[in-house]
Amino acid sequence: MTANGSGSDRGKYPLVSIVVLSYNGKHHLKTCLDSLLRTKYPNFEIILVDNGSTDGSVEFVQQNYPMVKIVRLSKNIYATGGFMAGAIVARGRYVALLNNDIEVDENWLMPLIEVLERMPWVVAADAKYRNFYDRTRFDDVAAAGRWIDYFGNNYTRGIREIDYGQYDKLVYEFGVSTIFRRDIFFKVGGFDTSFLFGYEDIDLGWRLYLTGYKVVYVPQSIIYHKGGGSSREKEGAPRAKPEFYYLIKRNRLIMLIKNYEVHNMLIALFVTAIEYILAAMYFFLTKQKVYGVQIIRALIYVLKNLKKIMRKRALVQSLRVRKDREIRRYMVPYSGDIWKILRNFSRD
Repeated sequence: MTANGSGSDRGKYPLVSIVVLSYNGKHHLKTCLDSLLRTKYPNFEIILVDNGSTDGSVEFVQQNYPMVKIVRLSKNIYATGGFMAGAIVARGRYVALLNNDIEVDENWLMPLIEVLERMPWVVAADAKYRNFYDRTRFDDVAAAGRWIDYFGNNYTRGIREIDYGQYDKLVYEFGVSTIFRRDIFFKVGGFDTSFLFGYEDIDLGWRLYLTGYKVVYVPQSIIYHKGGGSSREKEGAPRAKPEFYYLIKRNRLIMLIKNYEVHNMLIALFVTAIEYILAAMYFFLTKQKVYGVQIIRALIYVLKNLKKIMRKRALVQSLRVRKDREIRRYMVPYSGDIWKILRNFSRD
């Protein structure tokens, strides 16, 4: 499928494959797909990856959007597996990976492609994400660029802030979730499908830096996001549902083991272990036992599967062309929860 432009116009622009991942998200699809079809870019295809939905999503798209290619999976293989399935069948030079709970600005795609075409050392880019319901504010998941600290804690700039242009400068970032150059995406291994959910995009961004490429935040590209609806009990909840919280904590440890040089890996794991122990104590003492249990589960998983994780580490390290000291220029020193936990104790 192509849109908006003559054949000669399309030939001037690389094909972009827009992959939309959906699981029982029929109620999101009209808003999402209608906005994508309004995209002012002359050469793109839309691929819906249905992750084993049971709500009639596929039939709805077949009936109302015959131009959309559908990849129908027999069961839910989570975000990493679903996006990989879409990227495999994509035909474009670039692959945009989007959840179904978004609405794109009609001009969202062109700025991303212009940057990627102009800067060949940049092979992935992230849009500016605003809140779907209050469009003057940033989203509470992606917002205005994402980084990690030296120990793997997420740092997202601008969460829930009013957007008055304070982050309208193109900058290198660490996490990426919007668009990739397809050949490089697969060259570095794509998403680690064992992650299922959480940190898969940060892990991929780390491998891109490790192999000599860069990731950039493009504020001229705007996407509206409904904000963690599938992973949280409700919008604005302080943390993910227990099953997703477990995956986030587990995947952070795996990511640190895979991507760091040995010395920095050991330091990062030591600090992370302290964080996890303090967090588990906090949850048990504040009668949130379910989250303390998830932290323990994450630690046990990594210990039991350490050999398998180390084999993955060997593959990742074989791709390395940059030292940690170069990559850490694109991290922040610390953005973890230790100080938050200590502050909460001091208030009690």
